[in-house]
Amino acid sequence: MKLIITEKPSVAKDIANVLGINKRENGYMTGNGYIVTWCVGHLIQLAMPEEYDQKLKSWNLDTLPIFPNKFKYTVNESTKQQYEIVKRLMNSENVDELICATDAGREGQLIFGYVYINSECKKPVRRLWISSMTDEAIREGFANLKDNKDYFLLYQSAKSRSEADWLVGINATRLFTVKHNQKLTIGRVQTPTLAMIVQRQHEIDNFVPEPFYEITADCGSFIATWYNEDGTRIKEKEKAEEIIKKCEGKDAIVTKVTKKKASTERPLLYDLTELQRDGNRKYGYTADQVLEAAQNLYEKYKLTTYPRTDSRYLSTDMKPKLEPLLLNIKQGYKPAVACIDKVLSQKINTDKRVIDDKKITDHHAIIVTDNIRNLERIKLPERESNILKLVMTRFIVALDKKQEYEQTDIELLIGDEKFKARGKKVTFAGWKETEDILLGKTTSTENSVNLANKVNPSNKNSVEDNSADDSAAYGNTSDEENEREITGNIKKNDVFKVEELKLLEKKTSAPKPYNEATLLTAMETAGKQIEDEELREEMKSIGIGTPATRAGIIEKLVSVGYIKRNKKNLLPTENGIKLINLVPEKLKKPDLTGEWEQALNKITSGEEKAQNFIVNIKKYVYDIVREVKRQEEAFFIKQL
Repeated sequence: MKLIITEKPSVAKDIANVLGINKRENGYMTGNGYIVTWCVGHLIQLAMPEEYDQKLKSWNLDTLPIFPNKFKYTVNESTKQQYEIVKRLMNSENVDELICATDAGREGQLIFGYVYINSECKKPVRRLWISSMTDEAIREGFANLKDNKDYFLLYQSAKSRSEADWLVGINATRLFTVKHNQKLTIGRVQTPTLAMIVQRQHEIDNFVPEPFYEITADCGSFIATWYNEDGTRIKEKEKAEEIIKKCEGKDAIVTKVTKKKASTERPLLYDLTELQRDGNRKYGYTADQVLEAAQNLYEKYKLTTYPRTDSRYLSTDMKPKLEPLLLNIKQGYKPAVACIDKVLSQKINTDKRVIDDKKITDHHAIIVTDNIRNLERIKLPERESNILKLVMTRFIVALDKKQEYEQTDIELLIGDEKFKARGKKVTFAGWKETEDILLGKTTSTENSVNLANKVNPSNKNSVEDNSADDSAAYGNTSDEENEREITGNIKKNDVFKVEELKLLEKKTSAPKPYNEATLLTAMETAGKQIEDEELREEMKSIGIGTPATRAGIIEKLVSVGYIKRNKKNLLPTENGIKLINLVPEKLKKPDLTGEWEQALNKITSGEEKAQNFIVNIKKYVYDIVREVKRQEEAFFIKQL
């Protein structure tokens, strides 16, 4: 008899249906040579300090730091009955082999590993590792079961993460609660995340806007902007007015025309973090809501692949499946028919932006499954429908062609003053047109140029109308003007009548508060301002938390009252600001937390030993406790 252990009852039911396991028992099902049972999340958790020693029940500085020689485990009281069922089945004489079918990721491996070890089971284990919950994927997975020993390092990484969070959370929470005589909740990941939100609010509160001026010249078919070697900004109004006076009544003479062909690449496929960002930007969903919807699409509706992935690429063996998937979308989603026909007619694009074996970790990017062909028969809730539309659209546009355009840059003289203008003309609509159609936008070849490739200023001195971006340096002061095509065959020495000179009064703007989308980016890059998509991909290993945990961190900060939602923005509360002001710099540093996440990834790959990681965590905790105790001793001596 083979015992299959899943993470939740719904997955057990799906597997049972595929394998013909049809007899229902209390907490498990049997049939066809199998038993299938489930864990209901974490059945086993790390024990609290008082379970090591009753003296540790009271919180005081003398007992800190708490470093267990060997971590103890305890059964989760709320699911104790199910644990006893799973344990009994694991050790049953009728069972000769176990199949681990928990979620195929770090936490899934930990959930099974803790139960297996605490049940003192010694039986051989094979691993079901699949990326979608369709019947075909389940059958294929069971036909190709792996040896669970192949995932031992993944378990070690998950176990290390769990123990590190215990060591920092238990010690730091007790330390600062006792020191400040108020309950303070501190976490290895949540505190640096909160620190970023508090720091951003500090920058906003202390920001002093600085006025500046720009001058534009309407030359009929284009608008040019004054510039010098320092850029387009003029600090003094008097100087700007003086320049306008010098230019009044004079024509604009073209001194240089440069034309070049350029393109905008397709966006990469979705990983969970990017899907959460887009779900927040386009629909205002929280990261947690997007994760829940994506999990439902994977598990309940079987329309998309495993969501908790950090990869945005597919593997080489998936290449033959891509065209059939497009045909399945055509069958199930009629609004996409014309777009898919266009993509198929020009041969699908499966370059390194789509297929790259080296950039796949546990799972490939989130894409649709073959079940998408049945979409018309499936009634989806609104949120799941919107998230599916994003995944489906991204899959189609990733296989499309890049958008191509011709860029014209003009330099002019009006009197002795220099002006510049830039225009763009789409020569091949490519993926952007496809995306606009599928996401319900109006498409115009004149104003759809290069929208995805525009500079997004992350500098705190970025101006309110984005005129600090590269396009504005060429005289365009609004999104519409940035994309205007310059008509006519303009050449050097052409003369244009200046129809109007404008003095634009502007001011630098404060940085924007974090919303879920921008906070996820900050967590992914450990607070570093990285807008470039490919560079951000390379920096993933330094991020705070994982795609699977970031939504939970945000929700935890809300639930403990350290941050609050104000429309789309995430703002620190008074308690959140107070906490960050109380804790030492070490506990707030996002780059240090990023280094830990990098170390956990190295444990998974075998480059670093779990023991060394825990030793470093203990040193970190010890230093913080020692620092606070010294402060307390100094304060006590001073009082004497």
